[in-house]
Amino acid sequence: VSAVIFLKEYDAFTIQHSSTRKCLDIKISANLSLSTCDSSRTQLWKWGSGHRLFHVDSSLCLALDVQSKTLKVVDCGSSVLLWWRCLDGVVYTVYEMGLMVGDGKVGVKRNTDDTWVRGGSQDDICHRAYQVIHTSQGNSDGAPCEFPFKYYNSWYHECLPDASVPGLFWCATSSDYDQELKWGYCLIPEKGCQFLFSGPEGEFCYQFVSGASVTWHEALDSCRSQGADLLSVTEYDDLKSTTFLEGLDQMPERMWIGLHQLDFSQGWQWSDGSPLSVVRWEAGNKADCGVLNSRRNYEPESCSKRLPYICKKSVNASSSATNDPGVYKETVCVDGWVPWNGWCYKLVKNNSENFSGAQQYCNSTEGGANLASFHSIDSTEMINTHFHADSRLLNVWIGLSSVGVNSTVFKWVDQQPVTFTYWDQNQPSQPNKDNKCVFYSGQSHWWRIGSCTQKLPFMCQKKGEVNESAAQVGCRHEDVSCHGDVCCTCVIGVLRFEQAFINSLIGKLISNKMQYFWIGLQDLKNRGQYQWMSQDGSPGVVSYTNWGFLEPERDGGCAVISTEAPLGKWEVKNCTLFQAGTICRTDLSPSSDPDPDLELNSTASCPDGWRSRIGVRYCYKVFHEERISRKRSWEEAWSFCRALGADLPSFTDIDEMTTLHSVVRESISDDRFFWVGLNRRNPADVSWQWSDGRPVSFDTLHHEFHEDDAYSRDCTAFKSMRNSLTHILIYLLHDVSLTPFLASPFHCEAQLEWVCQIPRGKTPEHPEWYNPGGYHTTSVFVDGAEFWFINSLKLSFMEAELFCNRNDGNLASPKTSTALAKIHQELRELSSSTNQKWWIGLSQPNHQSCYEKLSFVCEKHNVTSVEKSPLEPQPGGFSCGNSSVSFRNKCYTLMSMPNVPFKLANERCQSVRGSLVTISDQVEQDFINTLLPKIDNMESIWIGLKIRNGGPEWVDQSPVSFFNFNPLLLGMHKTIRESMTMCAFLINNPSSGMMGTWDYASCSWYQDLGICQHYADKVEEPSVPQEPIQVNNHTFLLIVKQLTWFEALEECTNKSMDLASISDTLLQSTLTVHVNRARTPMWIGLFSEDDGIHYRWTDHSHTVFSRWSSEPTRSRCVYLDTDGFWKATQCEEERGGAICHKPHMETITKPEDVAVKCPHAIKGPNWIPWRKNCYSFQLNPKRWDAFNKGQLSETCRHHHADAEILTIRNQQENEFIASQLKPFTSLVQYVWLGLFRDEDNETKWFDKTYVQYSNWAGGRPDLNAPFLAGLTTDGSWSLIKSSNFHEFKQQSIVACKLDKASKEEYRQSVKDLQKLDNITYEVMTRSVTWSEALEECSQRGGHLASVHDQKHHEHLRRIVQTDGFPLWIGLSRQDGSGSAYEWSDGTNWDYKINSTDTLTDSNLNPHKAKCVFMNPAGELKKTSCDVVQEGAICYITNTTTPSQRAKLKAAPDSNHCPESSDGASNWVQYEDHCYLFDMSFYNYSVYEMLEAKSICDKLDAHLLTINTKEENDFLARYITEDSLITSRVWLDLKFDLQGRPVSWQDGSTLSYTNMKSESPSTGKSLETPCAIMMAAYDGGWKTVSCDLTKSRVVCKTHAKSSSSHVVLGFFITALIILLLAAGFVLYKKKQPLFSSSVRYERTLDDMDTTSIITVAE
Repeated sequence: VSAVIFLKEYDAFTIQHSSTRKCLDIKISANLSLSTCDSSRTQLWKWGSGHRLFHVDSSLCLALDVQSKTLKVVDCGSSVLLWWRCLDGVVYTVYEMGLMVGDGKVGVKRNTDDTWVRGGSQDDICHRAYQVIHTSQGNSDGAPCEFPFKYYNSWYHECLPDASVPGLFWCATSSDYDQELKWGYCLIPEKGCQFLFSGPEGEFCYQFVSGASVTWHEALDSCRSQGADLLSVTEYDDLKSTTFLEGLDQMPERMWIGLHQLDFSQGWQWSDGSPLSVVRWEAGNKADCGVLNSRRNYEPESCSKRLPYICKKSVNASSSATNDPGVYKETVCVDGWVPWNGWCYKLVKNNSENFSGAQQYCNSTEGGANLASFHSIDSTEMINTHFHADSRLLNVWIGLSSVGVNSTVFKWVDQQPVTFTYWDQNQPSQPNKDNKCVFYSGQSHWWRIGSCTQKLPFMCQKKGEVNESAAQVGCRHEDVSCHGDVCCTCVIGVLRFEQAFINSLIGKLISNKMQYFWIGLQDLKNRGQYQWMSQDGSPGVVSYTNWGFLEPERDGGCAVISTEAPLGKWEVKNCTLFQAGTICRTDLSPSSDPDPDLELNSTASCPDGWRSRIGVRYCYKVFHEERISRKRSWEEAWSFCRALGADLPSFTDIDEMTTLHSVVRESISDDRFFWVGLNRRNPADVSWQWSDGRPVSFDTLHHEFHEDDAYSRDCTAFKSMRNSLTHILIYLLHDVSLTPFLASPFHCEAQLEWVCQIPRGKTPEHPEWYNPGGYHTTSVFVDGAEFWFINSLKLSFMEAELFCNRNDGNLASPKTSTALAKIHQELRELSSSTNQKWWIGLSQPNHQSCYEKLSFVCEKHNVTSVEKSPLEPQPGGFSCGNSSVSFRNKCYTLMSMPNVPFKLANERCQSVRGSLVTISDQVEQDFINTLLPKIDNMESIWIGLKIRNGGPEWVDQSPVSFFNFNPLLLGMHKTIRESMTMCAFLINNPSSGMMGTWDYASCSWYQDLGICQHYADKVEEPSVPQEPIQVNNHTFLLIVKQLTWFEALEECTNKSMDLASISDTLLQSTLTVHVNRARTPMWIGLFSEDDGIHYRWTDHSHTVFSRWSSEPTRSRCVYLDTDGFWKATQCEEERGGAICHKPHMETITKPEDVAVKCPHAIKGPNWIPWRKNCYSFQLNPKRWDAFNKGQLSETCRHHHADAEILTIRNQQENEFIASQLKPFTSLVQYVWLGLFRDEDNETKWFDKTYVQYSNWAGGRPDLNAPFLAGLTTDGSWSLIKSSNFHEFKQQSIVACKLDKASKEEYRQSVKDLQKLDNITYEVMTRSVTWSEALEECSQRGGHLASVHDQKHHEHLRRIVQTDGFPLWIGLSRQDGSGSAYEWSDGTNWDYKINSTDTLTDSNLNPHKAKCVFMNPAGELKKTSCDVVQEGAICYITNTTTPSQRAKLKAAPDSNHCPESSDGASNWVQYEDHCYLFDMSFYNYSVYEMLEAKSICDKLDAHLLTINTKEENDFLARYITEDSLITSRVWLDLKFDLQGRPVSWQDGSTLSYTNMKSESPSTGKSLETPCAIMMAAYDGGWKTVSCDLTKSRVVCKTHAKSSSSHVVLGFFITALIILLLAAGFVLYKKKQPLFSSSVRYERTLDDMDTTSIITVAE
């Protein structure tokens, strides 16, 4: 139960907004909100791996959608950005987007000031980050749990109980257990010794983790996370206990124990602080961590070695802690002895004795004393305070020596128990009968083992008189604790010894709630430099620090001391906002702790070859790769400096950093990382420390440096920074202090250059292997070369060449702009004037100038090393560990660092002791490919290849023997400046053959860091997976035995599987890796039935991927070789195994199920099947060769005799081709479309078929000029003009097609479809609106097409499909009053095309006119009549029927209507009125009422008024038989307020009406009623809305009179009498002149005898 509580609740917390004091909550639909804090499950969060924030209740992770800048919770396996970090309380993610609250809602904002804390505390939410839980057993070699992990599609952030083993809990050690099945038992705290620990025996129980393979630090963390520690041995009997021996029998040969010397303050020690008094060394290499072997002896070992381990736990750990405050006891001693806490000490330095003589002297001469014994760290303070003040650095005997037969156990001569040891570095050595006595060094107080016979000074010790009632003078309070000369009312710590005393005091303050107390340490100037504050405000000396983990984490803060474990650590808090207790201190005497740096002479000189600046107390020497045999690990570099009597650099102020920066910049030109002394290797103190013991009082580290590191980067390297505008802007905008170095954490075994630091005035040591010379005083080092400048000697050009040659160099010939710039800089400083000349190797002097005496510059590439007999240049590798994946001789570490330049990416890899990946062959490339799906959110991943003018090179100097550049790059032009260095990156696209291929760009561009590598300490052993392998949609099984191909097929068949088929890069890569690891080739399912001409898979799947070897091969059966390539051989030959597979989803099961068989030949193209066709996409640089030679027909024929350049027949095929292009979009943009314009101006494909489907992005293109066409990723087609052909070809793929479908239907053009019955169809091929189409069809003597039966409908569909563009037809609805659709030619809509739903579109305005077009798919679609389509279909006929209208226009009759300028009239007269029907006057459009009135007004006419039934019938017939757009016509009718017609608008009486009764549904009153005549419906009238209705316009006016207006009756009478004789005849002949001149001449069939007006007989 306690374990469950620990797992579920220990690391859960609430996220509280500092201002509102509310907590982040998720309750409804996974939406983030703020609620009153109540610690309910909906408010609980946990840190997950990768800095993810896991929500306990929903099991989702907090994420930022970068594109929408929205905050949400998503599946924890999502590829979106999930990491979160803290800075000064701000919780932020990528692009400095931080959590914020605005208007009561939770969101993100760039550079927000909103801060968040853990609920119920003042700590930011990162204060206790991700809780690592280690594992044992299982199948993960002790790898830690991965939280959260997916199990049965649910995410878990705690260990789960194992039902089969009560008391044990398990977790996954990878994020997806369902996929990878990696697990182990959780090593979590338990009370006593129950399930995970053996024992107890005596006070302790033990845990034997035999199946783990972890580093020493990981083993230590595992033990400590359970409340235990690595094994320590304090008594010899510890190694003989029954429990221990039984557990040891389960362990392998060697295992980790708690022995180490990672603390620079002393030598070998136990990690749990126990005294190291049992010493059992066996010979071993120099190293810093200890192992126990099966013989129960110790061996030194590299801490990065991966081994099992033993933990040790005290049964009564909780009760064993003491609250003894360690109060100082006032002691009285006789003269000559020094009192210290109950004891008296005397240093006898004038009488040297051997060990036994010293003990005898103390006992006899000094009154029963003994050689001194020490039992706590404060004893070293006593020695430092009271002895060796005369600076005599003496070695002094103390009372410790080894006893017993084997001399392995150390004991005090006074028989006091050994509770404390303080060994020197690399001590204790293994004692023997001569060397088994211990002395301390007067300089360091460290203990060493020496020969008992040597004579040394010695220290005696005896009990003093304790004055129990005495009070320390100067202490004024009753509750006082004193330590030496310091009295504390609470606690305070300024020295290492004093800190230990303080910790014993504050132990009694520990409670369930963490407590803090202010101490007087503060960053006064906000520069990260912390100083003690005295009472007068002056800064005090910082000689010791005790920072907690990740501290100091900010500049400008104040320090507190914490009661949190580990006890007494210091943390930085906000000086004004944070609340803590107060700490006081009283000094009884002046401080005796001067700054050790003050004792250094800042005016002393530096040793030869060492450099410094005025006022700086240290000198520096840079050991860069040009002058050393090899780069070194941190420990090696530190040992190198120590051998010189120096140390790695440490800093306590900015001036020291600035000095080193200038020294480095003088020595070399480019930015490099150098080891410095800052590290956190000491397991007893997880804070950062300087290797020389100086206090870390100066914050040199940027905030990200303080984060807990998944890669164990516990050592520090600095890189000098060039000042830039960016630095200035950062300083001005962010108010931060800038250091001259970039500090980065590195794995301590990374190989780097280094700098050594030595105090001024100190003479360096001179080991025999060290060569301090070997370089020139004027040397500078640039890009691997040494340049030195000879100014004092003036020589001719030839003499200068000879001089440089004799010094193993040449005249300088800088190869890079960087080197040239550095040389110019040095020349300016060394030259006596601006006119001084220097010889360099680039000079091309004329004959006379060669003899001029000048200064000169020499250059040397093989620089003299500072080491004699250097080691091999390539150091050994390191074990891979759980954070890396091993393959062959390398370890690969997955990183997650998006958008970084090449150099930063490689530096980050160096920090994990490696480099960017180098790829030596196809097998390694395939292994890299298998890692890419795990980092699928990264599209472009740096590899370690740089391309300079001199050629390509790998960053680790490996030979360049393999390339995998994407074939599309070959021949592609990229803009590259001459001075630009290019770097390569991987294309990570798992969905295509592009996966893992390389591209290149400028090294300064930003790509992703996804994979680092380092060399392993051993080559991977051969291995074969015993269980099936799951890859995507396939299960594979590897069979290792000698088999023929047919036997292999039978083996697979017996397992209900098939020989493997390989369809993509990932499958191929995965199988390559396993075959290579098996060290034997294996059969696959590819075989030939025609003796190696064509091949197919045994499972009948298509060969869409190939990996044929370049070696000549042509046989029937194919195997996958260990080099990753396919090779063919005789089926009867034996190979070492077979690969069986079974797809999870059956696709093709029988040969007859295969829709199309695509060919495959060795080294031939891969043909991809789709429906009945096969496609091949050509990526190689020769894909345009045939085109460039004018041999277009040969472009695809050399791949297959029947292949043609790509044709596209329909939308589905277009979408398929676009999908094939998408994976290549980082390199190309188009697939070439093989179409052209023939001599008949028709668009055709190169296979001579017509282009009947198209998808041009800009509508119908103009193809009259030379062109190329390409299909883009969105499926649209683009037209490329001849001026852009070159660029287009670089950015295009050539696709070939085996077209197995019938082409007959594609051999017709639109012209072949013009005639049907007695109708001629014409396609208008210009962009028009519907009314423009109507007008042009009318001008052509026809109408927009109408449809009245299935036959004509299908014909129209065929026309539109062949044309390939949407075309208008004559169907429309011109108003929003709900009227029916009408054909523009006046025919009835008697054939309902498709369903009404086809013409329903909710996106269109219901009150606007809708017109209909037919798309290339043959579908009718409605849209606004103002939309522009790519053309229209007109029809022309000479025959009028109910389904078609002839348009035969006769010459107009003469009448008394208005005339045009040519004397003709377009008006039609009926009785004494004229009517204008001609639509050309109305722009072939319909109008609203007000627009219609306006048009008639401009014609001196008015809208229709109808006074008789005869007039109504005349108008209805004329409009119906000469219809255009619609048969509805406006009437100029006037309505009263009740909506009833009352008169005409001109005021005339409404003498006739044909108003139809309204149906109940349409009879509702209208706000503005108007009237129309519906000609097609017997001329009936209808009330409509004036605002929503559009109708046809017919204007009306009076006809002119036929006789004079003044006729005299007399004149008429006389005329009649005179003509009476011929009256009858004259009347008969002249009758037409006196009758009406208005005639209606029909324009239809002459046989039609029906007439509107009949001639009177």
